[in-house]
Amino acid sequence: IIPQLPPGMEVRIAHNDADLIRSIIAALEENLFEGTLFTALVVWLFLKNVRSTLIIAVAIPVSLLGAVAVMYFLGYTFNTMTMLALLLLIGVVVDDAIVVLENIFRHREEIDPDPVSAALNGTRQVVFAVMAATLTLVAIFAPVIFLQGVIGRFFQAFAVVVTFGVLVSLFVSLTLTPMLCSRFLRVSKRHGWLYRFLEGGFRGIEWAYRKLLAGALRFRWSMVLLTVAVVISSGWFFGQIGKGFMPVQDEGRFLVSFKTPLGSSIEYTAEKLQAIERVLEQQPEIEGYFATVGTDQSRQVSKGSFIVRMSPWDQRAISQVELIERLRKDLAEIPGVQAFPTPMPMVGGQRGEPLQFILTGPELDKVAELAEALKIRLQDYPDIGDVDLELELNLPKLEMHLSRERVGSLGLTTREVALAVNVLAGGLDVARYNDAGDGERYDIRLKAGEGRMRHASNLSQIYLRAGDGEMVRLDNLVAWEHTLGAAVVSRFDLQYSATFYSTPTLSLGQAVNSVNAATEGLMPPGYQVQMTGRAEEFAKTAGYMVFAFITAIILIYMVLASQFNSFIQPLIIMVAQPLAIVGGVAALWATGNSLNIYSMIGLVLLVGLVAKNSILLIDLTNQLRAEGRGVDDALREACPIRLRPVLMTALTMIIAMLPAAIGFGAGSDTNGPLAVAVIGGMVSSTLLTLVVVPSVYSLVEKGLERLAGWRRIHNRKAGEERVSG
Repeated sequence: IIPQLPPGMEVRIAHNDADLIRSIIAALEENLFEGTLFTALVVWLFLKNVRSTLIIAVAIPVSLLGAVAVMYFLGYTFNTMTMLALLLLIGVVVDDAIVVLENIFRHREEIDPDPVSAALNGTRQVVFAVMAATLTLVAIFAPVIFLQGVIGRFFQAFAVVVTFGVLVSLFVSLTLTPMLCSRFLRVSKRHGWLYRFLEGGFRGIEWAYRKLLAGALRFRWSMVLLTVAVVISSGWFFGQIGKGFMPVQDEGRFLVSFKTPLGSSIEYTAEKLQAIERVLEQQPEIEGYFATVGTDQSRQVSKGSFIVRMSPWDQRAISQVELIERLRKDLAEIPGVQAFPTPMPMVGGQRGEPLQFILTGPELDKVAELAEALKIRLQDYPDIGDVDLELELNLPKLEMHLSRERVGSLGLTTREVALAVNVLAGGLDVARYNDAGDGERYDIRLKAGEGRMRHASNLSQIYLRAGDGEMVRLDNLVAWEHTLGAAVVSRFDLQYSATFYSTPTLSLGQAVNSVNAATEGLMPPGYQVQMTGRAEEFAKTAGYMVFAFITAIILIYMVLASQFNSFIQPLIIMVAQPLAIVGGVAALWATGNSLNIYSMIGLVLLVGLVAKNSILLIDLTNQLRAEGRGVDDALREACPIRLRPVLMTALTMIIAMLPAAIGFGAGSDTNGPLAVAVIGGMVSSTLLTLVVVPSVYSLVEKGLERLAGWRRIHNRKAGEERVSG
């Protein structure tokens, strides 16, 4: 592939993409280990029992191995998305085991000391809630699997791995966990000072929660109004948060596209290329680069590009984004060339600017006029950055005007004149040569000698033989005119087009809004501006995510309605979901993350994750009501009992995602937004669910009881009237 190089030259291959991949996988493996360790620590703090902690810990590798087995049979690889799915599973798969074990532990302590019967009865009491919570989470990923576009390619493996991991965890929690509890769980009657200290703290939390719950049930409408106010506040966060297709990534490599004035020679372009090289060589973070000229679609020697590779992530002090910003300022000082450092293209194309859009229309001159006007308007939006307009209509060219009378009088034809210019100035293939030695075929090209046609004045040296045999100089037959013409006529969707490139300093969504504002009132009928690249994919992704979100809500409602045999109670459970979305968006805003495909998936995940807490509360409340308790009495007893498993499951998810949220290492810029969204949503939903869901449950169920009472009274009166009649 590589041709033989002159003496003294060699090709050195720097580290390739495998180094970056290895760094990302290593960081995710570290997050997996840290998440598992922290999860076990949370379980021990709540249960104060080493055996309980080990029983819960068993569910993690068993469930993860089940997910890995699915990856094997489906042909998936260990990559950033599947590793991120396994990281998420650490916090998810222990939830079911925690609920089962905590209830068995409570039965052993307070109800039944027999290990086997306590395991059976404790599991039987929560089996409904565990199944409902797991099926709810599975319902979330069903629409994700069928997503189209780039986001579908990204998250299909992610959704499959999490779905099967959750199903395996359900099986483990209902089989392996009760068995281990019946054989190995020990509940001691005597405890040390550490146990008494931790238990005293949890008792204090339960006492405070009982007081808070009593106040919430007393002021139920106030809690509902507070919830509505919190949900409405999410509109402000959505408006303030940045929006983009992908988070800002540090890949350790980027592009530098450059162009010299149209018509520049290869020597002039090479000189400017060397000036760019000198700037790059001054950056200690740059390990190497590869430069090309004339390799784009237009094949013009006035254009070129660099593929720049940075040092490994852990061997440099600044990020890729910071280096690109520094280079943008340094390269702008080189005269006679325009250079644009950008990230590597992610969604096709040869350039990596995040903001790319195309102006299209039926007439080339009008497209050029509108493009220049739009470029001037965009200067009023400095946050968009330097805009590169790729519309090349000013290529210097030399037009030849023949004197047909003079050509005809000399016995020549216009074809002969044009052919002579074409052969000597450009060259013409006149024959082919077959080499019997190596079996290759070569074109024989006829043209002027090397260096004879370097300038326009050299065309005057062309002589043609007239009809009488005399030699006639070309400039006696033609007149030359220096004009400007189109170097490349670009088309998009069968129309003339002008392409814009820019690297904005604000979010991609805000940049798109700025472009739309700049084009307002500028485009006549038949002309339009279309987003391409990341901006186009972001618009598609937003539509796909709305579809996934709505479908997930519908599926969750169907699952809960079938599980609870009610059309009303699923709506009460789903009250927690908008509270989680508010927390997720607020966390993204507070940490400076944007709304992108990773954080969007995190928000969709929250819809299923937060339903678990509500299911635990309502399921036990329903059981107590079935025993004859009143609505508020059942809530006052059930909610404090379920407080510990609710806090444990929420904290295990938060702790499991915490290393990814604050991780320092390769890949943290992509894993972070998802983890931050999940953590923020779990915090807000857990705190609010514990008081809001009981309040809404009390309002709805008491309202239904009153409605049922009115119906009974109405039916009784109607019956009495029929009897008296």
